[in-house]
Amino acid sequence: MANILAVDDQPHLTYIIANWLTKNGHDVVRASDGAAALELLLSRRFDVLVTDVDMPRMSGLELLSHHEAIDDLCGVVVLTSRDDYRELGPSHCNDRIEFLPKPFSPTRLAELVEHFLSRRASNPV
Repeated sequence: MANILAVDDQPHLTYIIANWLTKNGHDVVRASDGAAALELLLSRRFDVLVTDVDMPRMSGLELLSHHEAIDDLCGVVVLTSRDDYRELGPSHCNDRIEFLPKPFSPTRLAELVEHFLSRRASNPV
């Protein structure tokens, strides 16, 4: 079981994410924008972050620049409906960040979460 933070300004998407990942045995907390997510990341322990790119108050990419909040995560799944998401990647790309274009498959999202969690399990800190 993992603690996952799902962030999107569209509540129905965080509901779908939370519902699907909860069925896979994880605890999911939902946030509506990057600023709310940052507060949660600084006050609680999460294993995986699932975030949208374009949101009010703070974008998902701005959230990723707060290293003190994300450095202990197993991984980050960045959801986006932007066509240029491949160009977004290089500046934020590392082996703990995966971009997943919308509309996305909940099965693929769950696979990415499990991938990040399995890597942590095989490389404990």
